[in-house]
Amino acid sequence: MTALAPRTAAWWIAAAGVLVAVVLAASSAAEAEASVHDRTDASRLRVSEAQLERGRETYDFHCTTCHGATGAGFAEARAAFPADHYDCWRCHGPGNPAVMTPRQIEATQTVFSLGNAPALDGASAIDRFGSADRLFAHVRATMPRWSPGRLDDDAYLDLVVYVLSLAYDAQVDGRELRIEDLERIDLTPLR
Repeated sequence: MTALAPRTAAWWIAAAGVLVAVVLAASSAAEAEASVHDRTDASRLRVSEAQLERGRETYDFHCTTCHGATGAGFAEARAAFPADHYDCWRCHGPGNPAVMTPRQIEATQTVFSLGNAPALDGASAIDRFGSADRLFAHVRATMPRWSPGRLDDDAYLDLVVYVLSLAYDAQVDGRELRIEDLERIDLTPLR
C-alpha cells in the first residue's frame, strides 16, 4: 500500500495543477469578455462641461487654422482667411517639412507644410482610429502640425474629448474623462 501512496500523491498534485490551469483560463476568458462589454460606444459619450470647454479653447487656439472653426476641415479653415490668402500653398508648400525652425522659415520665406487637414465633424472622420486612446496617441504625436507634442497630456485629453464631441455629439453630464478611460471608447460602433 505504501508503493501506491506516492503515485496517488503525484496524481493529486497533477490534478490540482490541471484544475488551477482551467480556472486561470476561465478567468482570463471572463476578463476578456468583460473588457469587451465595458467598451463604450462613442455615440453614447458623456463628458463634463468644463472639460469640453477646455478642449474647445485648445481647439480654437491650435486647430481652427487648419481644421476649421466647426471641424469641417481645410475648406472651412481656408474660407476664414481673406481672398488673397486662399492660396495657402504659396507659403505652406507641400514639399516643406511638417516642422520648421524659425531660421528655416526665414531662409526659405515659407513655412511648414499644411498637409491635408481633414474634417473632424463626423464619426467617419475619426472612426479609422478604432478607439479614443489611439486617436489620443495620434493627436499627441502629430499635432499641432507645426510643433507636435507641445501640449501637456491634460490639454491633449481635453482636446480629444472636444474632437469626440464634434464627431459624436457627446452629452454633458459632469464626468471628467481620464486618459485611461479612452481605451474603452469605441470609435467603430457601426462597422
